[in-house]
Amino acid sequence: MRTAFVAIAVGVVMAIGVTPAAAQQRVPDAGMWAVGASAGASGPADASLQRGFEGAGNIEGYMTPRVSIRGQVGATSWDVVGRNFSGTITPIFADANLVYNWEGGVVHPYVTGGVGIYHYHGSESATQDRSDTKPGVDVGGGLEYFFTRHTTITGELLYHKVGAFASPLATFNDGSFWRFGVGAKVYMK
Repeated sequence: MRTAFVAIAVGVVMAIGVTPAAAQQRVPDAGMWAVGASAGASGPADASLQRGFEGAGNIEGYMTPRVSIRGQVGATSWDVVGRNFSGTITPIFADANLVYNWEGGVVHPYVTGGVGIYHYHGSESATQDRSDTKPGVDVGGGLEYFFTRHTTITGELLYHKVGAFASPLATFNDGSFWRFGVGAKVYMK
């Protein structure tokens, strides 16, 4: 009798202890959404453009716990150097990416790649501003560190491959650039 009572008591305690953990939803999980923002630096491939500050925002929808589709919008600014004129080039981009992440406890590494539209606005000395829009692709990866169940700190390195673009005074042969950003992301159902 006493053995049966101990067995039932242990079973009840285990059931109570396991039930809340089992009821907690996996993060990320299929059907979840996440929004995030990051700031960092960008390095243009063209030697006559100087590195600049960069900011981006994104929204992500999870198809499975490991695969998501992400939309990201960002902007940066580069000064023109080493040419016979001065000015600023301001790229604005909108990308659609596929993201794959690995479970690593509180750290989730991921890889990403996709396509986008890149709008370059050129403002150069003694001329009228000009804009040029080009298609491109991006590829990269990063890490997410979960400091709460639904909130992460992110670090990401992306390479954006874009062709030549025109400004008021010149054509820049390579609109490609590297982007490094650190930010935060929040998950929701």
